Amino acid sequence: MNENQHKAVNINEDGDCARVQINDPYIDVDAILEEESSRIEENIEIHVGKQFKSPEEENVHFRRRDVTNVIAMDNRKLLGVDVDRTLLHFQKKKEADSEFFYAVDADEDGFVKHIFWVDGRSRRAYLEFGDVVTFDTTYNTNKYCMPLAPFIGVNHHRQSIFFGMALLRSESTTNFCWLFETWLKAMYGKHPKSIITDQDGAMKKAIKIIFPNTVHRCCQWHVMRKAREKLGLLYGKHPKFVDELGSVINCSLTVSEFENAWAVMVDKYEVRNNKHLINMFEKRADWAPVYFREIFFAEMSTSQRSESMNALLKLWVNAHTSIYKFVCSIDNIIDNIWQAEGDQDFITMNENPQLWSKFQLELDARLVYTRNVFSVFKQLLQDSCLGILIEKERDTLYEVRIDSNPDFKHWKPVSYLVNINKEAELFSCNCKGFEFQGLLCPHALKVMWLHGIQHLPSHYILKRWCKNANAGVKRPLNERSHDAGNSVAMQMFRALTLRDQFGLLVDLASKDADSFNLAEAQLKELVSQVKTLYNSSQQQQDLAASNEMLAMVVDVEDEFPEERGNQTFHDPPTSQCKGRKKKPARWKIPAEKVPIKPRICGYCGLVAKHNSRTCPKKLEAAGKELDAMEEDEEKLEGEI
Repeated sequence: MNENQHKAVNINEDGDCARVQINDPYIDVDAILEEESSRIEENIEIHVGKQFKSPEEENVHFRRRDVTNVIAMDNRKLLGVDVDRTLLHFQKKKEADSEFFYAVDADEDGFVKHIFWVDGRSRRAYLEFGDVVTFDTTYNTNKYCMPLAPFIGVNHHRQSIFFGMALLRSESTTNFCWLFETWLKAMYGKHPKSIITDQDGAMKKAIKIIFPNTVHRCCQWHVMRKAREKLGLLYGKHPKFVDELGSVINCSLTVSEFENAWAVMVDKYEVRNNKHLINMFEKRADWAPVYFREIFFAEMSTSQRSESMNALLKLWVNAHTSIYKFVCSIDNIIDNIWQAEGDQDFITMNENPQLWSKFQLELDARLVYTRNVFSVFKQLLQDSCLGILIEKERDTLYEVRIDSNPDFKHWKPVSYLVNINKEAELFSCNCKGFEFQGLLCPHALKVMWLHGIQHLPSHYILKRWCKNANAGVKRPLNERSHDAGNSVAMQMFRALTLRDQFGLLVDLASKDADSFNLAEAQLKELVSQVKTLYNSSQQQQDLAASNEMLAMVVDVEDEFPEERGNQTFHDPPTSQCKGRKKKPARWKIPAEKVPIKPRICGYCGLVAKHNSRTCPKKLEAAGKELDAMEEDEEKLEGEI
């Protein structure tokens, strides 16, 4: 649409686009609306509850309602063929990515029950970072009320990444078993070492069946939230109970220490017979941190990464989103995730983070770890300065006693024991920091300083935290070609590469006249060729964007007529899931509830159901005053 065509459309003063005055008979207003709405829908997410604005409002010849109406019309075209169009999209993805994997399960009548899909890069990333996985379900992401079940992991930059996702009809053990088996097949049969979920019983049973050797941990945050709901009266009666419960759970280093501290706590507050505390203690092996200290969880004890991803997803989708548009939105999110990882790769390779000290341990860590992981290691190195080091057994056992910590106001003195084997450079602390997060703990670092260990032992460097951890996932940045994208990171990489070459050219060509003349002539020709190539590339990109815009308004009937004639799968019915369709008001425990102030009458000052207008005493006083006025009037009439 050119500028003249925009000027040819005049909008009435009331802004109603339904009564458009057309000066040019060749302009199709409906086509204008469809083209503009398709372009907007492709580039930004339109939320009906938000106001539509444009940087040049005078050039927008329609209202927000007109755009949403066109989008709704496009959504209605998916009725009955939503799954067909989704599968067609998967087939196109499979043609572009040979490792793309998807699976569909249907019932006897052909209605879809489950859909699972994962791209090839996520499958390769799982081979490197699939040691720990978080899994959770979320709701209100599609119009069929099908729960969304994403598999989330953490990469070498400590960023959340997807390992596939699925839409389920219901959250039953059978459905979870189908999903886990399908996911395991997509991940080349590799089982995760550990997995974090909520306390869902069906999910727990399915994990035991499909992943018998995987360590399953329940999300600690969900456990504590439920405790806050069930123990609200106890929290209100004993404010210090909350801190003591958290100290028992998080600060216990051994199982016996945890069990003894728990017994002392319940006796102290006389809650040994509390049903919820009894239930928590019976299931302590499923969630208490002390039972998982020796297992690698990438420093995760909750399913927070899943919750964060679910919140991100809901910025793109809602309870009215079709499966096809849902999948397209997921593609955009995954592309953004890989772009964020690429940006971090570029920063890690081209920038050196600031050192805190000049210790060789820190220098080694900066060389091997990614920037984000090195920041964590640097903080651990700083924490190693805290506390007093006591030698319990010569050259074999040390105690690190920390009496105070400036980062915590209510710090309780605590001691850690570090066993060492100096010849083998083995340092084992009872806090199990290395086993849990893959980085040496401050207490082990403190003992290493004492023994003059200059370099970071290789067996304490996990590959998953190193700069080259994703070498098998994608090509290294310095091997990418000009067609690897136009992100800011890639533009910076190309500029740095060309700068080195041109620097050498300038240095050589400036030494004599013949070299200068040759370089000048060749550069002029090269600049001309590059300009021509760039302009041609821009024209191709504009043409591709135009074709894509036109394709979005193509009728679904014409896009894949064969699928409609030989339809194998039917769109799923509305699911009855465990999630709530409408978000209720947050339930508050009694300790959080603000007590309702009693109503006090402004006239009599008593606590009662009446107010100053309906107060009986006020009415009684008004009646007496009225009687007195009548008596005065009668006396006055008698005197007259």
